Amino acid sequence: MTVGRRRMTVGRVSSAAAGVARVSMASVSTTRAVSTTRARAGRRRATRGARATADDDGRDDDARRVGRRAATMGASATVAALAVTATPASARAVGTMCGYFDEFSAGLAPAYAFSTPWSEGLVADATWVRGVGDYKKAKKEANAPVLAVSDGPGVSHAYMSALETLSGEVGGAREVFLYDQRGCGKSKSATDGEVYDLDLYLNELRTVVRELRLVEEGGAHVLAHGYWGARLATAMALERPNFAKTLTLVSPTASRATEVRDWRRALDDISPESRNVILAYEADLDDSKRDAYDAGMREFSSRFVSTRGAAGACFDVALAPRTSDAQRLAITGGRYFTASGSLASDSIQLDDLGSRLGANGVRAVRVVRGANDAVSESSAKEIVNAINANDGEPFCAYDEVSNAGSCVFLDRGDYFYESLNVCVELAEDESGGARRL
Repeated sequence: MTVGRRRMTVGRVSSAAAGVARVSMASVSTTRAVSTTRARAGRRRATRGARATADDDGRDDDARRVGRRAATMGASATVAALAVTATPASARAVGTMCGYFDEFSAGLAPAYAFSTPWSEGLVADATWVRGVGDYKKAKKEANAPVLAVSDGPGVSHAYMSALETLSGEVGGAREVFLYDQRGCGKSKSATDGEVYDLDLYLNELRTVVRELRLVEEGGAHVLAHGYWGARLATAMALERPNFAKTLTLVSPTASRATEVRDWRRALDDISPESRNVILAYEADLDDSKRDAYDAGMREFSSRFVSTRGAAGACFDVALAPRTSDAQRLAITGGRYFTASGSLASDSIQLDDLGSRLGANGVRAVRVVRGANDAVSESSAKEIVNAINANDGEPFCAYDEVSNAGSCVFLDRGDYFYESLNVCVELAEDESGGARRL
């Protein structure tokens, strides 16, 4: 099956996937079905809907309704291996799309949510990518895709999954792509001869961009979270002309040291017990202290990362997953509150940042910070000021969102996705030049 200008090997597909997302899975079988998207509060009714549920033992029925999608299983063993598995009981409490539907429509997904085609699988036999949307519709409407770059290292894309609504609410006429970084989620761990470092993840992003043909197709709107996401996204935007039409940086800092400093300062605002166990574990990484550390991190997360409690637990659970210890140990020294590992002295080069981004086709930048974020306003604005110091193109807007932590897209999802959609549409205005969002 040819998608855009490239060929993809496909497993058994559902009838809803007539117009497939433009994900390149060369030599890899994929599964495809339909995904749920959010009901926009105050604008859409959740008509016929279904709450995502699973049996008490954690296994779904043959329909394989798992979390936010109902998957049609592929016939081959390869496809079956890539198909979505049942959601573990510990994760099901977070709700569909990180609790988005739970917040706005009592867990009910609107009827149209099950009509958006999607496909997913491995690129370069290493990185798991999920694409949502209809390539032909998007091209007809001249809607550029959206690419999400998650925070990390070691956090899967799942907590950003409500981004898919940008596709579903326009009938699939905008593609949305998310991926799991190496060593987490459904992507493969580093192999012999590979080292977990910034270069590995930059090369991974280069591969994703190449396989999705984002540059050749005219660029994407890029959403990145945290210092790690901002570091990867800005590096690619500076390296590849016409990769990014716009950049939306959520909770960014200009350096890893700045992020660590702000997070360390925020420790004073949680309970002394949690603060002490966090610092005690990070002092020597003694595994006997890990359970207490994880509990302390959950308190920190609920205060500063996502303030939605159980509804935001998809990131709360992911904040310090032991399955991601290897890459975190190599890159951050296994620590959030001490500058350590290979990333300790890393930073985004701010000199002429605005002019360099503009020269590579970035039309607008938006920095978003939750008012309850551990990252300070001054730290987030350091990037804003650096871009706007050029007094040219692009212009960087700053948006501080009340009642939200670092994950603004979780805590104030409806506002975030509505405003992101407006910014994307403004930037696609054919009048040319940079836009003030």
